Amino acid sequence: MAYLLLKDCMELLTMADDSTDLVGIRYGESILIEDERVKKIGKYNKIIKGLHEDDLDIIDCSDYVVMPGYVDSHTHLIFGGSRVDEYVELLTNTPDEVKKRVGRVGLDSSMHATKNAEDDELHKSSALKLERMLKSGTTTVEIKSGYGIDKDTELRMLRIVDGIRKTVPSTIFSTYLGAHYYDVEMGKEKYIDYMIKEVMPTIKEEKLAQFSDVWCDHGYYTAEESYRVLSAGRDYGMVPSIHTECYSSIGGAKVAAELRAANAGHLNYLSEKDTNLLRDAGVVGVLLPGTDFSVKHSRPFNPRPMIDAGLEIAIATNLNPGNWIENMDIALTLACRNHGMSEKEALRAATLGGAKALRVSNDYGSLEEGKFADIQIRKSDSYKNVVYKFGVDEMAYVIKHGSIVYDNK
Repeated sequence: MAYLLLKDCMELLTMADDSTDLVGIRYGESILIEDERVKKIGKYNKIIKGLHEDDLDIIDCSDYVVMPGYVDSHTHLIFGGSRVDEYVELLTNTPDEVKKRVGRVGLDSSMHATKNAEDDELHKSSALKLERMLKSGTTTVEIKSGYGIDKDTELRMLRIVDGIRKTVPSTIFSTYLGAHYYDVEMGKEKYIDYMIKEVMPTIKEEKLAQFSDVWCDHGYYTAEESYRVLSAGRDYGMVPSIHTECYSSIGGAKVAAELRAANAGHLNYLSEKDTNLLRDAGVVGVLLPGTDFSVKHSRPFNPRPMIDAGLEIAIATNLNPGNWIENMDIALTLACRNHGMSEKEALRAATLGGAKALRVSNDYGSLEEGKFADIQIRKSDSYKNVVYKFGVDEMAYVIKHGSIVYDNK
């Protein structure tokens, strides 16, 4: 039996759930990995007792920061084309002026590009994003559909994600977001019936999605409509999640609490009462600092009342054509500088918090005996550099399920 051993870690952040300092920092300890999982954590001489040196593949981590791989719990990673022209025009022009200059904008632009993209294009572009994310420390990713709306494109997106899952090292979770918008010609009521009766049965039959999602906001789905969509998705085996409280507060948080959703994302307009409802229902709040930055949100989310109330928090990139952020380090830097989170709160939210948002914290999100060995190893003199050295690549290795999948030394 061969073992991988990370020896004498300068700083080891375990992110253990019971860590009093949030990040579970240890100094000079080692990690013994057997097959895909963490076997032991402790002092080198103690954890190698009974093992032969020839059985050990050793990485000297005495100059490295070692911590769990990131868990990106909210992305729209699969899409066609880009919205770069729209983005740069919006830097200096009004939305109306941009629409005249560019033509299709926003969700309409991404839906059009995705529907008209070839399968191979979507597969290759998505795999490339995942590769870059892996190299920056993200080892687990959630991917939503939602740029199709029609049955064929939505199922096509989910099938492509399912195919990608089999070809990349990353752990991938799929979410059906047919309720990102609706078919305006069909009308929302008929479109909801269409999702429930025509699309969800196929998703269940082919096991294409682990979660379902809905955009609960003015102009999209009401709380009542969101409840109907998510409860139907649950009946088809998909765990509820929700986009809510982003540009308004119309009851989405209450829906999430009532359905005991896995997570609720955005939360710019989350009230104290609804914060408590989410906490008591075990719903994880997913915060998206990159989005607030990219759209210059008029009401940036405020994490402090959520944290003070004891709501479990995750940070995600929300990678999408209007917010093209693949590197979790950037999301963490924004969370700290723009939203007042500490570096420890942010790092925990991007690892264990993300795993809890996807309900996989028994296996992912922290470095503890028995969990998968998903690890990022950084050539750095402090873990704090993650949020301090903006855009600096200090990654030395990335380990996924106990195997080195990126070696940048």
